[in-house]
Amino acid sequence: MALFVPYEVSNACYHGDNSTTVAVGDISEESRNLLEGTKSALQAAIDACGPFKPYNGIGKAITGVARKHGLTVVPQLSGHGIGREYHQHPLILHYENEDPGEMAPGTVFTIEPCLSEGSGEYFVDPKGSWSLYSTDGSRAAQED
Repeated sequence: MALFVPYEVSNACYHGDNSTTVAVGDISEESRNLLEGTKSALQAAIDACGPFKPYNGIGKAITGVARKHGLTVVPQLSGHGIGREYHQHPLILHYENEDPGEMAPGTVFTIEPCLSEGSGEYFVDPKGSWSLYSTDGSRAAQED
């Protein structure tokens, strides 16, 4: 009995990713606001999706929730298509924008809102890891 059935990797390889911020133990009201705001932003973005709906509705939905929670969208991070290329099109902007384009039936993409308690500006770790740090020392959370 075979436990492993080999397959052609090039025919079955798709690239996706995820990131979720989780609370451990009791958290402050500020932390709760950050996490709940980020989860609510993801749900609002999902609700904005559907065949032939505009992609920019996603960013508008996320920005609206962020504002209600007193948070800022981290503009440099985005969602993306899932497929044979890593971070392929469509590019899913999480901030309010007027980019054209609509969701075609059958398209698969990520929505990964990252919200910040501060300016939303960050820098990438210069040591080469893919770690991000806020320029103003504020906290951020991501949900997807």
